[in-house]
Amino acid sequence: MKKKTPLNRKRVLADPAFELTRQNNAEFSRACTANRLLRQAFKLGMRNKADRYVSGRLTKTMFKILQSDLVNGRGERRVPQGVLTTLKGFNFNRDTNLQNVLKAPYSIIFDNQLMRATISFPSIIPQAMIDTASGANAFMLTALAASVDLEKEAFPVEPVQTDILDLALQHHKDLQLQIPVIDYQPDKTVIVALGIEFFLDDRGSITPVDKKHNALAVVKVF
Repeated sequence: MKKKTPLNRKRVLADPAFELTRQNNAEFSRACTANRLLRQAFKLGMRNKADRYVSGRLTKTMFKILQSDLVNGRGERRVPQGVLTTLKGFNFNRDTNLQNVLKAPYSIIFDNQLMRATISFPSIIPQAMIDTASGANAFMLTALAASVDLEKEAFPVEPVQTDILDLALQHHKDLQLQIPVIDYQPDKTVIVALGIEFFLDDRGSITPVDKKHNALAVVKVF
């Protein structure tokens, strides 16, 4: 016969012996919430650029941020109180790293009066600055900026995109992505993501390549 165990939900929630378990569960739950809210905010930009394991990887990063909270004690630590710049460089597609694919220099500024983030590329020379193994002959840049509180509700933000650009063209000059930051408030964090997506252009017929060649990453945290 199966023996009845003295361990039950009521005991886990009340017994002092399980205090560490309760603390870990509470903090892990907050990391999961932060992961869900950021993915919700970037939902429209993640299409064709995120791998199926992104949720677990992002939760791990959010938990690392939560652990860097020096304001609250164990069990009470929160993601917004941690070092949020840890998010910079997070790639939503584990198969393609934006930093390895897109090597063109760019700058990012945020104007809190205009509530707008701007990513500027002075010059892109595709053959020297874009690396793709997809066999594509065209590409498009995508940018998103979300003003979020990683403990509360988040809404999808609209991505800003360039036209589909020719990879064979020798030079693309002065490309700019101006991204509106909706519902900006000084107590919120502004997270900016940049992505690149590849296509095959066959005499005007545009076909997306396999999404494993595309990339999207957090490039700035204000």
